[in-house]
Amino acid sequence: MEPIRKDYYGDEVLHVEPHGIDPISSSERHGKPHSLFTLWFSANLEFATLTLGVLSVGVFGLNFWQAAIAIIVGTVLGTLFLGLLTTFGYRWGVPQLIQSRAAFGFVGNFLPSIFNFIAGIGWYAVNTVLGVYALQWLLPIGFFPDLVIMIAIQAVVSVYGHNLIHWVERISALVLAIVFIIITVYAIGHIHFNIPQNIKGEGATGTLGSFILSIAVSLSYVFGWMTFSSDYSRYLPKNTSFKRAFNAAFWGVVIPCVWLELLGAGLATIKFVATPTDLISGIMPHFLVVLAMLAIILGTVTANVLNIYSGSLSLLAIDVKWIRAIVPKRWVAALIIGILGGVLSYVGGKTGYYQNYNNFLLVLSYWVSPWLAVVVTDYAMHRRHGHEVSDFYENSGTVRAGLWAFIIGLIASVPFFNQQAFSGFMAKTYPQIGDISYYVSFIVAAIVYYALTARQMRDPAAKQSIIQPDQA
Repeated sequence: MEPIRKDYYGDEVLHVEPHGIDPISSSERHGKPHSLFTLWFSANLEFATLTLGVLSVGVFGLNFWQAAIAIIVGTVLGTLFLGLLTTFGYRWGVPQLIQSRAAFGFVGNFLPSIFNFIAGIGWYAVNTVLGVYALQWLLPIGFFPDLVIMIAIQAVVSVYGHNLIHWVERISALVLAIVFIIITVYAIGHIHFNIPQNIKGEGATGTLGSFILSIAVSLSYVFGWMTFSSDYSRYLPKNTSFKRAFNAAFWGVVIPCVWLELLGAGLATIKFVATPTDLISGIMPHFLVVLAMLAIILGTVTANVLNIYSGSLSLLAIDVKWIRAIVPKRWVAALIIGILGGVLSYVGGKTGYYQNYNNFLLVLSYWVSPWLAVVVTDYAMHRRHGHEVSDFYENSGTVRAGLWAFIIGLIASVPFFNQQAFSGFMAKTYPQIGDISYYVSFIVAAIVYYALTARQMRDPAAKQSIIQPDQA
């Protein structure tokens, strides 16, 4: 039996989590799989999810039923992978971005860790802007003062860490579900389900192109959580049921995402949306609008505490001397993300929200897709039957094949980028294909990683051939 450490964390809620990127010991394991459902359900039952559905109708010009199919396809496809990665958490007790060291190498993993750190800040800013819009409606003291209030609330929960996050998500799930059921009931009677396709929409690229773009955006939203998956399951006991953990995470994401994205698509058939709060302010009685604004604020917190927490783990994963000196603890990293995300929220809140949101989601998918391909392929080929935690730490090598597969996959997808900021050659030549860059990068990265590491399956001694000579 493992000795109880002085910094024992267990299931304490009002105790600052002492762990960072170190593996969770068996003596600290606790919880049930259903906590994954309430965590993901609550984190996605927020207005950023709802506004995502607006894009398919209000920007890409699809009719409601076309948008509905695209939303379901994109969400389910992405969540299948999220459910799988969730089961890796309790298997090894290690954060998601530390696990990818096995495929990328210790130094090679810095690149996806940097990307994930930036993504955490970006998502934090996107959600915070929504929360500030709502808080301004209730407390009109100015954008900046309301922003400070939002940052402070989110920072407190994130600093305390894993257990308090799960507790907040569990309590919030029921409250948010009730509020959004009320909003949905009021909205259904106003939605124009048979509105025709708008071929002149701001981002319309023809039926097929707009449909593929809508799938891409819903998929990208789930991809935004992909690199966080194991962070919230790593404290579960090692003997946790694969089926129960997978189903809890899968349905915890699919239900709120499909629900609110469909609601957003429906609301986009009613009126022009200049700001996110316009989605509800014209269809409900005043007292219910107040309740909805409070839900926006709560939903912002439930989503952003995950962005701050996982972003802080990614910063710690960039394990170099000068970062260790600046960020000695996880809670310090969480505060840094809170500050940087607050600055970005202030800037983003002054510009066009929906177009920025669209561009951010598409940019996000570009790097997550090849990363996911490498991690899943590595698991299928080399780690499905093993529990080698050391692979993620001292034996992880300097640079491994995953980094090269990741880079090659990402480069191969550049011609297929399709967004306002940049469109690749293929996207410009064939706009009717929408944005298929994430499919291209996934397939290419998986094939390259398999080709570079297949020899290991036949000869384990060949493992050293894919790391730098100084590590051999």
